[in-house]
Amino acid sequence: MTHEVCGGKGREATTACPVCGTRGQKVPDITVASLLNTPAAASLKAIQYNLCLSSSCNVVYYGDNGTVFTKENVRVPVWFKEESPRIICYCNNVTDNEILAHIVTRQCCHSLKDIREHTGANAGHDCLTQNPAGT
Repeated sequence: MTHEVCGGKGREATTACPVCGTRGQKVPDITVASLLNTPAAASLKAIQYNLCLSSSCNVVYYGDNGTVFTKENVRVPVWFKEESPRIICYCNNVTDNEILAHIVTRQCCHSLKDIREHTGANAGHDCLTQNPAGT
């Protein structure tokens, strides 16, 4: 299964993931550099990196030259490659379970504005360096 990532329109990768064959989405250099663990970051090259959009593939980022970085190389879980709880807002570390609790259990959120005010989701400004998609 592949996912469309918000903010990905016009950022389609020119190459496919060398492991699963899924065409990914271009990711800014600063995103990859910020989210790789230290040993993996040491091997970064000045090439285009892409986010593999397959939920079943262990690859998170792949370079146009065939380089791959897997889930084990990334400091944060990638929401569509993990089971619940899934991080919805990386800037404020808000999960799907927290949002559902506010909507279903507490019944205090009835709009995106309510969710933002009660959980902090979608209120950060560090998506470029915190969100694996860079958006």
